[in-house]
Amino acid sequence: MRPEEQAGDAVRVTLSDILEDIGVDNARLLMAPGPENEHVRETVIVDPEDGAAVEPGSLVFLVGARGRAALPKVRTLLAGQPVAIAIKGSELELAAVREVMNGTGTGLIAVAGGVRWDQLEGIAVDRLRESLPSGDTSTLMQRDLFGIAQTTATLTHGHVVIEDTANRVLAYSPASNDVDELRRLSILARRGPERYQKLLKESGVYKHLQAGEVPIHIPANPEEGLRERVAIAIFAGRRILGYIWLQEGTQGLAANTDRIMVGSARHAAIELVRHRNEQSQSMRRDRVSSLLSGTAQIHSQAQSAGLDPSRPAALVLVSSGSVHQSAPGLQLQRGELANLVSIHAAAYRPGAVVGSLGLETAIILPDLDPVKSPAAISRLVNVIVRDAGAHLDLQVQAAIGPVVDRLDKLHTSLEHVRNVLTVLSTDPQRRVASFSDVETTVLVTELLDLVGSRQELRHKGITELCERHPEFATTLLAYLESFGDVNRCAEDLVIHRNTVHYRLRRSCEVAGIDLQDPGQRLLAHLQIRLWTRSGKN
Repeated sequence: MRPEEQAGDAVRVTLSDILEDIGVDNARLLMAPGPENEHVRETVIVDPEDGAAVEPGSLVFLVGARGRAALPKVRTLLAGQPVAIAIKGSELELAAVREVMNGTGTGLIAVAGGVRWDQLEGIAVDRLRESLPSGDTSTLMQRDLFGIAQTTATLTHGHVVIEDTANRVLAYSPASNDVDELRRLSILARRGPERYQKLLKESGVYKHLQAGEVPIHIPANPEEGLRERVAIAIFAGRRILGYIWLQEGTQGLAANTDRIMVGSARHAAIELVRHRNEQSQSMRRDRVSSLLSGTAQIHSQAQSAGLDPSRPAALVLVSSGSVHQSAPGLQLQRGELANLVSIHAAAYRPGAVVGSLGLETAIILPDLDPVKSPAAISRLVNVIVRDAGAHLDLQVQAAIGPVVDRLDKLHTSLEHVRNVLTVLSTDPQRRVASFSDVETTVLVTELLDLVGSRQELRHKGITELCERHPEFATTLLAYLESFGDVNRCAEDLVIHRNTVHYRLRRSCEVAGIDLQDPGQRLLAHLQIRLWTRSGKN
């Protein structure tokens, strides 16, 4: 059952709800449905050549026919008593259609000519999906699979259908005008048409799919109305849970399509198995937290995920992008980002664990090679950041932690990785950094945090210098950061070198320190850096 079909068990979605999301500039209601026929359960895309009937509760998008040309198909569709039929055309162009539909109880929607059908369907499906009961396990699975289908379609520039082993459609990406007959009929019937399944079996496609986790390319078949396809089986161990079918769109498939398909299949397998075992969606977040907890839970969580806690691992944190969003908008962005990250991470490491950690998306990469993995992780993360910008319009930043020698010690790197993100936040143009890239900055930051958190680590005289004579403290810091070069210090501060000598002498008198002592110079440098960072100067 599609998520939309379950909406009656939760919040009932009316046609007005969907039209409000679509917006009056994109679609306008010319004729309202009858008072007993206003609740939408599903969306259906049809064209004038489709022979399949529609059912009550359907919102029909009639593609391939504009204005009066839609009349023959409209007469056929009315027999199924859909909630409404959406057709491209102006009010004048749809006058004849409106006359035929008058009194039928089915609504008529005029769609603007420049609007894409897949955009309309995507908005409608999102509204229907949001109405589903949040605690239902099968519903959560459907939501996750639709997200995987949409993200996979976006990354590959194609159209995606996810099926179970009986060829029942579990999820799909929003359709558009360039879908072929097989995909259209599969969505309409909620399963692959039998004659196409027979064609695929006779050609040996299923035999190849069941042989292993390798994408299979199926050439276009114009005689059967089929575009080029890529398919892959969803494996859980040796057991096949279903299939992912990718149809080529007008743009052509992306160069890394095979890799994306592998990642999508692995990600889909995790969701199918998790929900088959009636585990909640919060498991993803809880597993990340447990693996980074530093407690005995790490071993049990690692074992349940099939991970070896004694093998090397690394942590990556990805920022959530723009914070200038409404709460629902930010939540949606994070969900889309998690799907994108999960697909890429699964393609790199089957055992990768992805989940939210505070405001960031965390990636735990297990079973690594300490020598070879850092370069590969850097490439992976750069692809994630690139695709988040290109496909989700999210300008995220990512911090790559060091490879630790054991997964059960990964929690020791968490603060380091968070501080790498902090460093990145000061340079919006820089998207990715590893701990080794900014190690000095991170360690100095952590050292300053330590000094700032413990009053007893601060020199009272230097504290008095900063509070009572800020210009002396600023000059002393510039002198220390100029390696004791008075002339350079004077140039940086745009003052006379004699003024520098005076302020240095007074600084030492007020603070009670001797600049000939390396330890006192170090302490003064750190403490004045901490003072300037606090913004009190």
